[in-house]
Amino acid sequence: MPGFEMFGLPPSIDQLRAQAAAGPVVSFIVSVHCSAALVPTAHNVTAVTLPGLTPDALNEQINAFHTALNDVHGAQGGRAANKVLTETLAWLWDQAAAPVVHQLGYRSAPAADGRPWPRVWWVTGGQLGLLPLHAAGHHDDPPSPERRSVADRVVSSHTPTVRALGHARRARPAPAMAATSSLIVAMPTTPDLPAALQGAPLHHVPDEARRLAAILPHPLTLTGPVPAMLARPEDLAGAPPAEAPTRRRVLAELPNHAITHFACHGTSDPEDPSKSRLLLNDHRDQPLTVSSLAPINLDRAQLAYLSACNTAANTAGALLDEAIHLAGAFQLAGFPHVIGTLWPIDDEFAVDVATGFYTALRDDDGAMDTDRASIALHLTLRTLIREQDLNATPWLWAPYIHAGA
Repeated sequence: MPGFEMFGLPPSIDQLRAQAAAGPVVSFIVSVHCSAALVPTAHNVTAVTLPGLTPDALNEQINAFHTALNDVHGAQGGRAANKVLTETLAWLWDQAAAPVVHQLGYRSAPAADGRPWPRVWWVTGGQLGLLPLHAAGHHDDPPSPERRSVADRVVSSHTPTVRALGHARRARPAPAMAATSSLIVAMPTTPDLPAALQGAPLHHVPDEARRLAAILPHPLTLTGPVPAMLARPEDLAGAPPAEAPTRRRVLAELPNHAITHFACHGTSDPEDPSKSRLLLNDHRDQPLTVSSLAPINLDRAQLAYLSACNTAANTAGALLDEAIHLAGAFQLAGFPHVIGTLWPIDDEFAVDVATGFYTALRDDDGAMDTDRASIALHLTLRTLIREQDLNATPWLWAPYIHAGA
C-alpha cells in the first residue's frame, strides 16, 4: 500500500543517513559481547567501540547515580551525593561520550565567532537512558576551550529512535493564525496529591506563569487557585476566579496553540509507563496520561515545555527500550520540540530555566522561533551554571533535555 512500504521493517541505511543530514544521530548498543555507538552521518555509518561501557559497569553507575539523587537533599548526605553525581558524569564522559565526540572531530568548544554550535542527537535506549548523557563531563575542570564536557562541545537533543526523529521532522501544514498563540497550564496547588508528593507545594509556579505570560505570544493561562500566601497583593484585588485546568479543557486547547507550557506536578509510573501523568485539577478521575494524547491532532503544534518532575523518565525495567514517557508521548503526538525532565526538578530553579529559555527562543526580530529550542535550552543552562556556580550540583540543571527535531 502506498506510504506503508516500510511498515514493520527497520529503516534502511539511506533513511538513517537522511536523518543525520542536520547532525549526527548516535545510537548505543550495550552488550556483554561488545558495546558500541553507531554514528550515521550524511555520508556514512561509523561504529565506535566502547570497551569500558559494559553492562555490569553501567549498572553500577546507574545504581550509584540514582541513590545519590535520592540522597542529595538530605541534611547529612548532600555534599557526598553531589560528589557521586559528578563522578558518574565524569565516568559517562570517559566511557561513552568522549569516544563519540572525538570521533566526530569535536575536540574543543566551538570558536566564539558567531558560527552555529554543532548538534548531536542521542538515541540511548535501554539502561543507558537512565543516565544524562547530554550532561556527561568532568565538571570540575577549569574553564577552557578543551574542557571535557558534552555541553562544551555540542548541543544535545534526544530522540527515542531514528524513525521518531523523522516523524518530528515530517512536512507539516503551514501555521494558522491560532498557531501564533501560547497555552500556559499552571497548578500552584493540586488537590488530592499522591502521598509521595505530599509536602511538595509548588510555591514558585505563580511567578513562573506570570513571567511567561509577559514573554509568550498571545498567551492563554489556565491556572489552579493561587493560595493567598503565594499571591501578590495586586493579584488578589478584584481578580477574576481562576479557571482550574482539567484534562478535557487542556486536550481541547492543545491543537489551538503553537507553544504549550505546563508548570505542575508530574509522576512517572514505574510499573506501567503509559500511566505516567501530569497532575491537573482532575487527575484522580481524569488523568492526563501518556496514552490520553493518542487521539489528539497536533499537526500545527510546535513546542511543548513540560516544567514538571520526571516527564522524560522511564524506570520500568522490562520497557526501557520503549521510551514510554510524557516527553516521548508529546513528541510522537505531534510536537516537533519537547522540553522534558529526567528526574524531580527544583521549583525555584525551574522559573529561571523557563524564563531564560523563552528569552533565548526569540529571533533577531523578536519573534519566537521554536526551531531554536535545542540551542535555547543549551545556552540557558550554560548561562545559569556559570552565573550561579552550579558545576558541583548537577542534580539541579542536568535533568532538562530537548527531545525532537
